[in-house]
Amino acid sequence: MTISRVRDNISKTFECYLEINSEDKTVIKTYPSDYTNEEILKNAINFCFPLSAKIENQYFSFTITNSLESLFTFGYTYHSTTTVFCFISYFPWHDFFHQLLTTIRNLRNIKQYKDSLEDILDSLYTQPPPRPGPFYLDARSIKCNLQVPDHIAGLPSVPENRNITKLLESITGKCLFTLYIALLNERRILLVSSSLDLLSAGVYAARDLIYPMYWQHVFIPVLPEALLDYVAAPMPLLIGLHRSMYKRAQMLWGEEIVLVDLDSDEMLAPPSLISEDMKFLPASIRNSLCEGINGVKKLMESEQQNKVSNKISKLFCVTLVALVGNYRGSCRFQNSKTFNFDSDHFLESRPQNLQEFISKLLRCQHFTEFIEERLQILQGKKARDIYEELSLDFYNTGNTKHYLKSWINDEIMKELNPELALLKTGAFAFQDMIQDLNRGTTISTPRHIHTNIVAGSLSRTAPPKPIPFHQYKHTIPNLPDFLIDPSIPPPTIDDKIFNLLIGNYDKISSLPSNHQEDFVRTHSLVSRSSVSRPQRPSHKPGHSSGQPVPGQTSNSGVAQASLRPSVSSPTSSPSVTRPRPPGRPSRPVSLVKEEIPTVPPQPAVGQLISLDDN
Repeated sequence: MTISRVRDNISKTFECYLEINSEDKTVIKTYPSDYTNEEILKNAINFCFPLSAKIENQYFSFTITNSLESLFTFGYTYHSTTTVFCFISYFPWHDFFHQLLTTIRNLRNIKQYKDSLEDILDSLYTQPPPRPGPFYLDARSIKCNLQVPDHIAGLPSVPENRNITKLLESITGKCLFTLYIALLNERRILLVSSSLDLLSAGVYAARDLIYPMYWQHVFIPVLPEALLDYVAAPMPLLIGLHRSMYKRAQMLWGEEIVLVDLDSDEMLAPPSLISEDMKFLPASIRNSLCEGINGVKKLMESEQQNKVSNKISKLFCVTLVALVGNYRGSCRFQNSKTFNFDSDHFLESRPQNLQEFISKLLRCQHFTEFIEERLQILQGKKARDIYEELSLDFYNTGNTKHYLKSWINDEIMKELNPELALLKTGAFAFQDMIQDLNRGTTISTPRHIHTNIVAGSLSRTAPPKPIPFHQYKHTIPNLPDFLIDPSIPPPTIDDKIFNLLIGNYDKISSLPSNHQEDFVRTHSLVSRSSVSRPQRPSHKPGHSSGQPVPGQTSNSGVAQASLRPSVSSPTSSPSVTRPRPPGRPSRPVSLVKEEIPTVPPQPAVGQLISLDDN
């Protein structure tokens, strides 16, 4: 059994097609005519008519669960005024069959309806299932373009996926966030609506929110009246309830229920239940996820809806990566071909503020099945999916602390406010680097740090053996002087000025060397604005520091001055040689005599940033 409960190796696009009389519920047409699965036929008729009242001009989907293997069979149905059209398929292709049913509905207005319908059914049934992507249906008398979704490797996108689009349009970000947390904690969840279309779309979309995990318990997108007692089941459930059954169901479902009203955008749940789920999730994850959801909602409401794409689906996937993305570190070889998952090691390896949440997650059925599928991927029995790509990126990144926050900033907030997103990305990277230096720990490679500061990228692969900072700090272009020379105290920068400095870093580094200091002084980015800091020469291959670079003029035969102000007031300009990394020749640096006011030493900060080359 697959954890998604969708069959493997499906050989037909659909299993059967039904036309049912709306009045007496008798089957008018069956294709193929020799279809004999009585269990499917009986359940299909029951799910096509979930209400005692008549249904008109509504499309919705339903799921039939196999009693032996717990595998899904999907039903796609449209109710006209007199007839119900229904496809039964093993594929979870909601948008594909919605387009197909719309085409068949429109065919009823032409004289050759029966012949055209037969052409469509013959073409789809006798040919192998189409591959994901655009599909041109050429059925002799009928030709149309359809879109086949990728239910294995693809993520639902807006507006292509009707289910996720309808759910996002129906509820607020706060409601969506609470629904996601309830799904992770395997709560008893009911979605309520007066529209069968919205109801089934919302339930299917909710199930997809926890990808690559899958709901393993009671799952009924549209609950028939005959199965109303299911709402009282003392187990996790995800059910779509029509509003006409609300009052009767209210007497059955008990206390611990999470109810989402898709019509009025309301969520009803015991406060103790919500607070219990929330308290186990770290505040940093909660805040970042809420920011990401609200950002996607703003994109949908703006003129940039086309930029939403699969961002909401990927946001929840990246959230799971931030929570459990390092599961690989707890996989152990059982023998040469199989792995085991060490849950105790996994729990101990997670940060302290995540351990309570992980402890609870380890007891959930969807996490157990998730790990089983991950082990199959590691053993090469299944293809790598998008979650594996993201988790490898997470596992190899130089800093996992801001992984979720940085992804949201780069993928979502940048669409809303590019300038603010760039400022945040640079601030994350610069703060992490300074914190690592203050702790006396090593960072990544020079390329990694340069990418962090200048380009704001946090996705470079960290080396297996980090290099100490003092061995390569001279190779980083435009690095602040106080990080190069320990004798220079770092500037005193408050939070506002620090953010401004990070936000303008690219602008400063792109200016000509003789204008950089003017920019810094004009914008008052550092408190030592009165200190003159001439630009340090750029060292290109083939040019030593004592020689002027072509295109630059020297002042009275003196090389371009260094950015670092002299701590004392020397009477001459001695040539000082700094230690260089192995394999790289030393280069002299000229210190020019200047009238510079003495900078008060700051031993406290100087001790924190210990960058002694020795």
